[in-house]
Amino acid sequence: MLVTLLLAVAGTLVVDLEPSAAPGLPAAVKITQVVTAPKTVDVGFVRNGKLVRVERVVPRGVAPRMHGLRELTQGPTREERARGLRTAIRPGVRLRSLRSGQGMWLANFSRSLFGPGSDQTVRTRLAQVTWTLSRLGGPQEYAAVSAEGRLATVLRLGVRPGAWHATEGEKRYLYSTRGIQLRLWQLGYLSGADVTGSLDYTTSQSLLAFQGWEDLSRTGTVTGETQIALATADRPRPRDRGAGRRVEIHRDLGVLLLIEEGEVFRAVHTSTGTGGITPSGSFRIYRKEIMSWSVPFSVWMPYAAYFVGGIATHQYPHVPEYPASHGCVRLPEGEAARVYRFVEIGTPVHVF
Repeated sequence: MLVTLLLAVAGTLVVDLEPSAAPGLPAAVKITQVVTAPKTVDVGFVRNGKLVRVERVVPRGVAPRMHGLRELTQGPTREERARGLRTAIRPGVRLRSLRSGQGMWLANFSRSLFGPGSDQTVRTRLAQVTWTLSRLGGPQEYAAVSAEGRLATVLRLGVRPGAWHATEGEKRYLYSTRGIQLRLWQLGYLSGADVTGSLDYTTSQSLLAFQGWEDLSRTGTVTGETQIALATADRPRPRDRGAGRRVEIHRDLGVLLLIEEGEVFRAVHTSTGTGGITPSGSFRIYRKEIMSWSVPFSVWMPYAAYFVGGIATHQYPHVPEYPASHGCVRLPEGEAARVYRFVEIGTPVHVF
């Protein structure tokens, strides 16, 4: 009886005490064992061009999220193939790593995920990956998919991927320009409206800001080291995480941060004064002019916001990847107007 009670407390038994047929005799004990259902994950395979849910049992001690994607890369069983299930993922594809953060999955596969196959085939592979990830639950809304640690694309969960248009990068690693733009948007370097699928001026400027902040070679293009950094980067963190709005200008990195309530709202490529002529220190915006005339240099400065003497943030047609101004903080077209709207008279500006 003591063993029975201990097992009941442990949750492995259900004990039902029934009265005996005759008075004075011990009560009959009915013992029912509780069987815990095994954990399962859903995997997305293909039948007649459509995604089909297949359930897989998760072995004890194995993380469900890892097991789901590994089962996906192994493909349907012989019995499932006999029932018409197929996969677009090539044999030999391996999951290198999977982690979550910033509301998204970061999935890293072997390079063969993007191996030989038509654009439609690669699209189906990505659809299988994102569908399987979407069935894991949790707050994740996007998935960043990498090959051997190099970002290839970013996809929204629950939405079938669009057409796969690949660009060949360094060492022939493929990437989607739209996917690169989505990643820059998530990290605060680009606006959602600028996710166009085209490597345009705005995207190039955002790449310069990202490369500067991550201490990479500043090219404004999708280099190999940029793909690697994008796969695992975090949104920039300001030095000052106080309340309210403020601006940080990091001269050596060539990056201006717009900060609100301690979080980076936007990271912008900038070019400050050559030879360190832009002073470091803490200042405040004291004057704003949509179109300001520079008397010393006889040039118009659109969206000028002055923070010390005659030095201001403003739009300029040439914003190189190195300090090149006479002291002002040059900003690209589009970004200058954003900074101008963000700041007000009295907004703190910290220059490092």
